[in-house]
Amino acid sequence: MACLDDLNRSPLFQNVPEDAMREALRVVTERTFQPGELVVEQDAQGEALHLITAGVVRVSRVSLGSRERVLGDIYAPGVVGETAVLARQERSASVRALTAVRTLMLHRDHFELILRRHPRVLWNLAEMLARRVTFLNDELIAFGQNTEAALAHVFSNLYRQRVAADAPQPEVLPLGTHDIMARTSSSRETVSRVLKKLEAQDILKVSPQTVTLLDLAALEAVLVEGNEAD
Repeated sequence: MACLDDLNRSPLFQNVPEDAMREALRVVTERTFQPGELVVEQDAQGEALHLITAGVVRVSRVSLGSRERVLGDIYAPGVVGETAVLARQERSASVRALTAVRTLMLHRDHFELILRRHPRVLWNLAEMLARRVTFLNDELIAFGQNTEAALAHVFSNLYRQRVAADAPQPEVLPLGTHDIMARTSSSRETVSRVLKKLEAQDILKVSPQTVTLLDLAALEAVLVEGNEAD
């Protein structure tokens, strides 16, 4: 019954008939990953998606120049690997466990059958992908402004994710300077300069491995000011 509860919490199975969840329950495979383990690997064939039922994963992509860009973190309950499954193509990014992670793995053939038989699951998938597109549009705008706006976007979004996941102390973001550099494609000098500026304004507090948000409203004002300047 634990797996059924996990399906109930998954964004893919919100407000779907119980028979849809029981059908999925018969075909999913429970997987566990230790911190640092790959859940999916970039350029591998996308034969299955994973419903993240516990833990946190990090999504990253290596470019043609062998430069890694961190695309974001996903907290349970979440979904990874669905685009490669839908498009029948290679993985566009790697997903690595940041903490101990548990997933329910759903293979393409089973997923396609569920989508055909239960349109609500397809609708949930469409909503999830639409939210992702909106987020990416917002990120492009923020990253196109300046490093301050980029950091404000990263920090405020991660805070909201942690709140939604009921993470303890959601205002304490598990990000070091290297993590921030990988997310924003900015130099160490630029990241350090902007962090010091925001820290001097009492918007946040920086330690070697965390960023603690002190004033979320002021942080979000950085984004608004960037839009107005644009």
